[in-house]
Amino acid sequence: MKLIKEAVISASICDSNVKLGVKGTFDLVQDYLTEMMGELGIDGVSLRKKYGCVWIFTRNRIEIDREFFWKERYIAESFISSAKGAKMTVDTILKDEQGNTCVYSRIEMCALDLSTQKIRRIRDVGITSDTHVEAPEREISFSRLKHEGLSEIDTVLVKSGDIDFVQHTNNVSYIRFIMNTYTVKELRERPVKAIEVRYAGQTHEGDILSIRKAEQDGKELFDVALGDTVAVECEIVRS
Repeated sequence: MKLIKEAVISASICDSNVKLGVKGTFDLVQDYLTEMMGELGIDGVSLRKKYGCVWIFTRNRIEIDREFFWKERYIAESFISSAKGAKMTVDTILKDEQGNTCVYSRIEMCALDLSTQKIRRIRDVGITSDTHVEAPEREISFSRLKHEGLSEIDTVLVKSGDIDFVQHTNNVSYIRFIMNTYTVKELRERPVKAIEVRYAGQTHEGDILSIRKAEQDGKELFDVALGDTVAVECEIVRS
C-alpha cells in the first residue's frame, strides 16, 4: 500500500529560518513511515508484540530539492520500495501542491530479534508475497565514502528525552546532535541539499558521545562515537 497524506508545515518542525528544518524533515519521514507500516500491522510496536522483534534502521538518505516554508501545504507519500531477504527499504516523498517532489527519502531497515539479537528474514515478520511493493520514483544510491581523519568538534550527553521505546538513542536525536554543530548563519547561507546517515550501533541514556568531522570530495563527513566505537556515520552536502 502507499500512504498518501496532505498537511501543512507546522511551526514545531521549522528551523530558525522559518523553513522545514533537517531534523524536522527526519521527524516527518519517520512519522509517515511508521503510519504506513502501522496500516500494515508491522510498525515497531506491533512487530515487538507479534514477533519479539524491532525494526533497526541501517541507512537513511534524504535529498532536498527545495525547502518548504512554514504554513506551506504539502503532500506526503510513503511506501515499501524493496523487500528482499533480510532488508526492506521504504521511500517517503514530500511534494508541493503542484505535485513537484521537494524531498525524497529512502530508509533501509531490518528486523532484529530481541531474544537472540539476530537479524530475522522479513518474510518471518509479516512481509509476505502479498505485501505490495511500489516502484521507486527515483534512483537513490547510498554512499560508500570511507570516513578517515575526523576530528572531534563536540561532545553530547544522551539524556532521557533522546531515548526511544527500546531504550536506545532515538535515530532523530543523532541528527539533532550533528545539526547543532552548525551555526544559524552557516545553514542560512548554505542549506543542506542531501544528508545520508548510516546507523552502525546503539547508545544509551547517560552515554557521553563524541561528534567528529572532516571534509572529503565536497561532502562534510561526521561520525558519532562512544569511545572508540562508532554508532553513526553521516554525510552532508550543502549548496
